[in-house]
Amino acid sequence: MLTLPFLMLDYLLSFVFLLPLQDDRGRHQSFPTMTAALILVNTLIHGFVYYVLPPWIGDEESWLNLMLNMMLVPADVLAGQGLGALSVISSAFLHADWSHLIGNMFFLYFFGRKLEDALGPAKFGLFYLVCVFVSGIASVLGEATLPVSQGSIPALGASGAVMGIVAAYLFLYHEQRIRTLAFLAVIPIPVRLYMPAWVFILYTVMRDIMRGYLEQQFQAHGYLYSLVGSFAHLGGLIAGLTCVYLFLPPELIYYRHRPDATQ
Repeated sequence: MLTLPFLMLDYLLSFVFLLPLQDDRGRHQSFPTMTAALILVNTLIHGFVYYVLPPWIGDEESWLNLMLNMMLVPADVLAGQGLGALSVISSAFLHADWSHLIGNMFFLYFFGRKLEDALGPAKFGLFYLVCVFVSGIASVLGEATLPVSQGSIPALGASGAVMGIVAAYLFLYHEQRIRTLAFLAVIPIPVRLYMPAWVFILYTVMRDIMRGYLEQQFQAHGYLYSLVGSFAHLGGLIAGLTCVYLFLPPELIYYRHRPDATQ
């Protein structure tokens, strides 16, 4: 009964893209070393697998098989094939193309800098890997239950982990205002939008919830709906909101529960 309204809403929202430009964050305590390192590693891996590996291997079919083994295929993970659970990690450092990579790295940079200030570089890096793992497990469990694909569609990209970073940012800095540039399809709307962080992030989360629901409904009738890793995104969201507690300094946990506190 809810499928048609969700489908119409998802269709309308697919024409809208919100690009975060600036928030109310104060001066950074230090250079975001780990955030920059993660962006560099993802970029170097992308360049290596697409520009160095193909001529090195020489055989396109062998290269494609290697790439497939490094991607996350939920059915293979559950069957213990390929890299198994290691593909949860390896797939998070692979991207389909430059636009996929740049989009994920932009959001990692925007939301990761302030979170790294709060956690420190080492804890931030470890937290990122926890989000990678939890989002990958959520993707395996969610995709494997779908009746048509049955977890056979390969997945790749850092978006699940990035969603964990976004969720942790929301947990700590929900009161921040984000200056946003809105796009209608690919056309920028020349209006500066200031919105609370929770509104900006809720927009992304609601789309993933809708797409996950629609994917289940469509596959129940024998059709595929979307190749977007909604289950991985939601797994990253859960990891970011819950696991961040394990990494926060005690004073920040105290600050989080004092709504009258100022930065």
